Amino acid sequence: MVAVLWLVFIAPPATVLALLQGAAFHAGWLSSLMFIPLPLVLLIVVFRSSSAGIRWWIFQYLGISAIGFSAALCGALLSLLIDHATAGWLAVCLFAMFLAVALYAAHRIHLTPLEIISPKIRRPQRLVQISDVHIGSRRAAWLRKVIDLVSAQQPDMLLITGDLIDENVSADSLLPLAGLDFPVFYCSGNHERYVDYSKALDIIAGHGVTVLSDTVAVVDDIHILGVEDRQHVQQAQEALNALCGSSESTDTAFRILLYHQPDLWSAAIQHGIDLMLSGHTHKGQIWPFGWLVRIRYAHVAGHFRKALSHLFVSQGTGTWGPILRFGTRCEMTVIELRPQVS
Repeated sequence: MVAVLWLVFIAPPATVLALLQGAAFHAGWLSSLMFIPLPLVLLIVVFRSSSAGIRWWIFQYLGISAIGFSAALCGALLSLLIDHATAGWLAVCLFAMFLAVALYAAHRIHLTPLEIISPKIRRPQRLVQISDVHIGSRRAAWLRKVIDLVSAQQPDMLLITGDLIDENVSADSLLPLAGLDFPVFYCSGNHERYVDYSKALDIIAGHGVTVLSDTVAVVDDIHILGVEDRQHVQQAQEALNALCGSSESTDTAFRILLYHQPDLWSAAIQHGIDLMLSGHTHKGQIWPFGWLVRIRYAHVAGHFRKALSHLFVSQGTGTWGPILRFGTRCEMTVIELRPQVS
């Protein structure tokens, strides 16, 4: 962990400074070792400080430092081909460009289409999935932008797969969810567990959202199962087992499972779930953290299929911590459910 923090947050500026002085890219590494405690201290402050403002600014700093990793890596490679000082200045220019790209990516929402054809679907329906909006890290105005884009898709329903908030936000912050002309279903994420959980769910439900806490909702021929986020996947599997065991026979119903983390898919397949929707991973949000996420999760982002079961893992509609994305994108999934034509 310490080595990763040094490599991503400390080594990059030391690398670029060494190049700018005409030295080899690794010349500044030795002096940078004294700063190893800095990211650890900042992370401790982030998770222990009661000030949301302090946490926000530290996250922005850490995100900007992470963007510097890619620029410094490019500079180090260039220094093998051209003189060190020129490589250093090119790294500075690349850093500015990468940062601009990361800011733009964090404020643009991509529409990701997903078509599912099944004999269990009686009529075409359009569903929209959003995930990891992270109101708290993002201002309430971001939720307004998200919901306006959702409404523009004219969905039959909206599905929210957790981490809608990551701070103890006020009810007014979630007002865009109120009064929608289509049903909204929500399952909790890990960040809702880090705040006042019951209060957060009450606020969300108070805006007309159906909170699925290990429960099932039925809309026409679609059964929507929602499992609360769990710290351990075994606990989530037990909850899904109980939920499927207690529900009435659904052999002919199209079943959608909402669970925040994608590691429940093997259990979903065993229960014959037709479509599982997840988020959580952010695909790493800022490169190269996606490689670390792949160590933890087999399915990091995108559409996966096994037999008749589908899994879609959203990269997230918002951002957590730094309002930056590099190598990833904010996305909203537009799901077209279509009947199978014989």
